[in-house]
Amino acid sequence: MIGKNVSLNKITVLAVLSFLAITLITFFKSALELEDAEQAYYSQWFRWGYDDQPPLYTWLQYGLHSIFGVGKIAFSMLRGLLFAGTLLMLYRFSRLRIKDADASKLAVLALVFIPVYIDFTFRRLSHTSLLCLSIVASYYCIQLLVQGKTIFNYLLLGFVVGIGMMSKYNYAFFLVTFGLVALLDKELRAIVFNPKILVSVFISVLLVAPHVYWLLGPDEFQSFLASSVEEKIGIEEAESGFSLFPILIYLKGLFALMFPLLIIVGLGYFSKTVSFNKRKLNWFAKMLLAQLLVLGLFFLVFQSQKVETRWLLPLFIPFVVLLIETIKFKKKAKLVSLGYWIFIAVIFVQTVRTPVEKLLNIPSSVHFGFEPIANTLNKNYDEYQWVLPNVTYAGNVRLLHPERIILSADDYSLSALELKHKREISITINPSEVKQTTPVDSLIGFGKEKENLYFYID
Repeated sequence: MIGKNVSLNKITVLAVLSFLAITLITFFKSALELEDAEQAYYSQWFRWGYDDQPPLYTWLQYGLHSIFGVGKIAFSMLRGLLFAGTLLMLYRFSRLRIKDADASKLAVLALVFIPVYIDFTFRRLSHTSLLCLSIVASYYCIQLLVQGKTIFNYLLLGFVVGIGMMSKYNYAFFLVTFGLVALLDKELRAIVFNPKILVSVFISVLLVAPHVYWLLGPDEFQSFLASSVEEKIGIEEAESGFSLFPILIYLKGLFALMFPLLIIVGLGYFSKTVSFNKRKLNWFAKMLLAQLLVLGLFFLVFQSQKVETRWLLPLFIPFVVLLIETIKFKKKAKLVSLGYWIFIAVIFVQTVRTPVEKLLNIPSSVHFGFEPIANTLNKNYDEYQWVLPNVTYAGNVRLLHPERIILSADDYSLSALELKHKREISITINPSEVKQTTPVDSLIGFGKEKENLYFYID
C-alpha cells in the first residue's frame, strides 16, 4: 500500500511541476504562439462553433478569461491543466491494466521519449492537448466497462465521447476504430451490444447536437471545414491518379512519433534489461492494429500529401500502456527513479528554453511583441473597427487591448457578427489583394518574418 501511494505521489509531483512550468513559460514570451493567439481571438465570443475545430477548447478558454481576465496566464493555465490531466489519466488507465505499481508508473514516464508530446503539447498545442486527454479517458472508460457494465460507467463513456467529439474532429478516427473492433472482439461486443449503451449514445448526442446543427445549418459552415481539411492534408497538391506515396508519408509520421521510445526499448532488450511477454491478442492490441489500419486507409483514399506527427499523437498515446504491459523489466524500481528524474530534467529544459533563446538571440516569433501595431491603431484609429490580417495578429492585438472587439480577415464566420462600427481600419500583408491602392499607414519589416503591413480605411 505504501508503494502505491509513493508511485501516485510521484505522478502527482510530475503533473504539478508540468503545470507550473507551462504557466511559467508564457511569461517569457513577448507574443502569443499561433494556437494561443487563435484562442485569444475566438474567445471574444461564445459561439456554437469556431473556424475548423469544435468549440470546447475555446469555451474552456472563454471561462478562464471570465475568471482571470484576458492575459497570458489564462492561456498557459488551460494547456497546463490538460497536460497534467493527461499524465494523471494515463496513470489511472495503466493501473487498471497493469497490476504492478512500478510498471504502471513507467507507462507515464515513457511519455518523456515521445518528442511531439513533450515539445508541442507542453509549449503550444490547444485542441490536440484536449484530444489527448479525451482519448486516454475514452480507453479508461472502456476498461471500466470491460470490468463492470454499470449504468454509471455507460454514463461516463457517453460524457467522454461527447467531450471527445467537441474537442477535435479527429476523435472520429477513434470511434470508427472502436466500432470496427467491437464487431471482432468478444469483450467490446459485449459492451456495444448491451442495451445500456443507449445511455452513452443519448448523453453523447445531447452534448454534440447543437454544434452539429451549427455546422450543418443554413450557413453551410461545413463547406469551409471541408476546404480546410483538404488544405491541411494537401489534397490539392496530389498528382492525378492513385499513388501509394501517402502510405510512405504516414509511416514516416509514425516513425517520427515513436522512434526515441523504440530506441530506448531496443537498447533495453539488447542489454537484457527488458524482455517481452507472450500475450494473447486482447481487445487493446486489436484497437492498436485497427487504428493503424483506419488511419492508413484514410490517408491512402484521400491521397494525403501531409501527415503531421501531432495529428497521430492523441490516437496512439494510450498504446504506451500496451507497450509497457508486454515488457518484463529488471530492476523496475531503479528504472522508475531514473525515469522520474529524466522527466523533471526535461521539464526544466523546456522551461528555460524560451528565455535562453532570447538571451542567445535565436530567432523566434514569440520574441516579437505586437505593441507597434496596437499602439498605431490605438493612437491614430481609435474610433474605427480594427480588422487584422489573420488570427495570429488579431489575437495578439486583443491581448494588448482586451476591452475592444478585434476582427480577423480570415474568420469565415464574421458574417454572423454585428459590427458596432460602420468604418473599419484593416491591415493587410499583401496589398495586391486590396482594391484601394493608397494605404493610410504602414509598418515595414515587422516581426521575425519582416512582413510589410499596410493600413486601409474602408
